[in-house]
Amino acid sequence: MNSISKIKIMAVVTFCLTFVACSEMKKVDEMKDNTAEMNQTTKTLLDKTSEMKDGLDKMSTATDEMNQSTKDLRTLTREELIQRLEDVNNSTGSLFDAMRQGDTSNLRRTGFAELLKQKTLQGRVAEAGLYLQGFEFQVLGNVGKDKSSEFREMLYHQAMLEFFLKIDEIAPKLGKIWPEAQPSKDDVENRASAFSAIAFALHQTNRQQHADPAYGKPMSVYDLIMVALKLKPDIDSGRIVLPRGPSFIKEVLSHPDRVEQLLQTRYNMFVYAMLGSTTNFGEISFPKQLISLVLKLNVDLSSEARGVAVLQRIDEEIATPAALTTADMLNIGITPKFSSVTNLVLSRIDFQFGSSTRGASLSQLWRGYVSANPDSLPRSRR
Repeated sequence: MNSISKIKIMAVVTFCLTFVACSEMKKVDEMKDNTAEMNQTTKTLLDKTSEMKDGLDKMSTATDEMNQSTKDLRTLTREELIQRLEDVNNSTGSLFDAMRQGDTSNLRRTGFAELLKQKTLQGRVAEAGLYLQGFEFQVLGNVGKDKSSEFREMLYHQAMLEFFLKIDEIAPKLGKIWPEAQPSKDDVENRASAFSAIAFALHQTNRQQHADPAYGKPMSVYDLIMVALKLKPDIDSGRIVLPRGPSFIKEVLSHPDRVEQLLQTRYNMFVYAMLGSTTNFGEISFPKQLISLVLKLNVDLSSEARGVAVLQRIDEEIATPAALTTADMLNIGITPKFSSVTNLVLSRIDFQFGSSTRGASLSQLWRGYVSANPDSLPRSRR
């Protein structure tokens, strides 16, 4: 083998050895990198394990605290448990009291403003109901200080104080009974119409109000007025002495003329409520109304013509409240009186209630209501 061949062979061997060496070095480097990555992964895993341990420790601590609280709760006496619950109720009641004060005042302001804007008497009665349900006593619950009779009495007084101040703004002057007043561009008649709507809706109560234990029912503005008026003879004679300080009874009895105007207007309004609920009288033009009255209106309210549901509604929403108002007025010494216009309207309407049991009941209620007025005769027949 010549020298040139030996050199070539040595070159090839050297190249192969170099290639192999480089390849092995690369593998070593890759092993180093993998080892480093494994170390980093192991470190991360250890960190996560440590975090999990911390979390488990915290959960264990929380569980221990809950167990301790449960143990504490179990060891409470009945009196201590009741006190804790009472404290929660008082806190809840105080929060609710603070919230509703603003809510109810806004409801009254909105209701009173809208009352003067409505274009129909029906719309005004609806807004009057919302206004009357907006007094704070109307949403009294049964937690915290709401259960206090003193607190309830204070809210009654605040309601009556505000109520009489507000209706003074809209009441017809000189005690005039003007139930036929209509929504109008004339400011005086418009306000009188709003006064009539409030008088009719006086008995409205808010469904949120819990019953007053002293009276066994939720109280309305009408109820508060009647409570005061029925106590007046005993108060005047000295048999009942009112305590010093604010009292809704004192507030009501301090406005005798306005109270009578309100009740007389309410008494009259049931005629227009009956007319509006059973005819289209309020929807026709004024000339057609006059023609109808001249010709006389015959209104068939028999169960055959109207159905039982309609008669029941008239009973519950008009006839029964009308009879109750009449009886209450007579009981406190106020003679119910119709205005001249109301008397005229009644003289031109013949309500026919039919011969059914429901019709007979309605006829009796209506006759009792109408005949209480000394200037009128019963104008309904079976």
